[in-house]
Amino acid sequence: MTAAATSACATCEACPFENVRRPENLELAIARQDTLTTKMTKESRPLTQEQRKEFVQLLKDAKERILSALSNRHYKRSEKARAAAMAALMASLGATKLHEKVVAASEELRDSEKALKSLGFRVDERGAVVFTSEGEGKYEDQFNEQRDTIMDAEVESARKGYELAILNVLATESVEEAKGIVEPLV
Repeated sequence: MTAAATSACATCEACPFENVRRPENLELAIARQDTLTTKMTKESRPLTQEQRKEFVQLLKDAKERILSALSNRHYKRSEKARAAAMAALMASLGATKLHEKVVAASEELRDSEKALKSLGFRVDERGAVVFTSEGEGKYEDQFNEQRDTIMDAEVESARKGYELAILNVLATESVEEAKGIVEPLV
């Protein structure tokens, strides 16, 4: 604020803005103005040139303060702006619903992994189910027994298949029939 504006405004006894130099005094100045207008039976007073200069100076000071604060908080503003820009881009491309599905699926995946882990299992990077260290100790004997049973059954099935083929070859009369029995198994 200029010295001329200060001295001109300070000479006016009725001026409610004589102490308005900083933004924190703005509310006080406005309150005084309201008091004066109330006392003057709600008559509106014209804005003087000095008062106008005071208001302009208040706005200039506030602008400088706000712009300075905004430039000092670049990181926080950048993150907010990034989030808003990403949301707008996703909305324009129709990706918002897909994002919501991914978030829901991620939550379900986390819950399922947690439940699976509590049972002693986990999914490795290839997508195969493996034991956790706790699960291996708890279920190793049962797992090995089941695995051996499956492998023995596979061997037995193959043995029976070949024995049946041998019996069929021995019982056949034609070369073509014997060839048809042998080819898929060799």
